[in-house]
Amino acid sequence: MADFTKRERQALRELAGEVCEAEAALLLEDLAASFEKWRAGKLLPSELLEAIHEFHQDQSRQLWSMYQGLRETDIVARGLARGLLASTKVPSPLREKLKPFIEVYRA
Repeated sequence: MADFTKRERQALRELAGEVCEAEAALLLEDLAASFEKWRAGKLLPSELLEAIHEFHQDQSRQLWSMYQGLRETDIVARGLARGLLASTKVPSPLREKLKPFIEVYRA
């Protein structure tokens, strides 16, 4: 396993936060679509409440649980592999150290 400098660990924390936010935003798009349907009169208020409840009970909890169980190296590597984080945001030396982690998430 690669050793990370203090500066790299700080970068990993910041980048991991960006990955979490990006994935949360993707999940919220479906919920936002439900709000749009409700505003357009195509969804009953009770149906919107059900969608909110389902989001909270399922997707939101899964996302939270997943990110609580991953290390920052894994979060950043997963974000890079899934396109949630642009590789240009990761300093080259750090990206090199993350290569083995990224390969795990590409497989």
